Amino acid sequence: MSPSHRDHRSHGTLGTALLAGACCAGAVAYGLIVAPSMLPPQDVQTTTAMTAQVGPDTEEPEEQPEQGPVGFLQVQVSDRDRAWVQTLSCTGNLEEDSEVCAELARAAEDFHSDTGGTVGAGEGEDTGESDLAGSAMLFTEVREGTVCTDKVYGPQEAAIVGTWEGQEIDTTLTRKGSCEEARWQRLRPLTDQIS
Repeated sequence: MSPSHRDHRSHGTLGTALLAGACCAGAVAYGLIVAPSMLPPQDVQTTTAMTAQVGPDTEEPEEQPEQGPVGFLQVQVSDRDRAWVQTLSCTGNLEEDSEVCAELARAAEDFHSDTGGTVGAGEGEDTGESDLAGSAMLFTEVREGTVCTDKVYGPQEAAIVGTWEGQEIDTTLTRKGSCEEARWQRLRPLTDQIS
């Protein structure tokens, strides 16, 4: 072989060795720089999903008490020659609250279903009250222009103040006229003496 041909072969081998060395150096640098960023952080704990097993030691979920209205009301009732003031506090737990709270919840539900969610609205009239829940509508006063009879059902009057289902309440009840009598009957659990 001629000397020039031998030099050509050795350059090719040297170039391949340099290329292989550069690739190895790149792989080592990649492993040192990029690979640690792919590992999970040291303070992360891994968890596994477990299937709940029902057995004698497993506690059953606690039964939730029936939900009722929440509010605090002060009621002042006058009836001819006597008057009384009483308060009602409803926490939303019908098992622990006074029976009056449950009666008002039923009255609100009945009133809401009877009115279809609106109070004193004429046909096609948007009152803006249709979105109120029955409990919020429970204390709604008679709208001006509502047709009612003039009959007087009794001399009793009541003033109710407080909060009920997040709304401020400040209203007066009478038994003068059919519409006011309907309100009186709806709120009778509050106007009767609470025991």
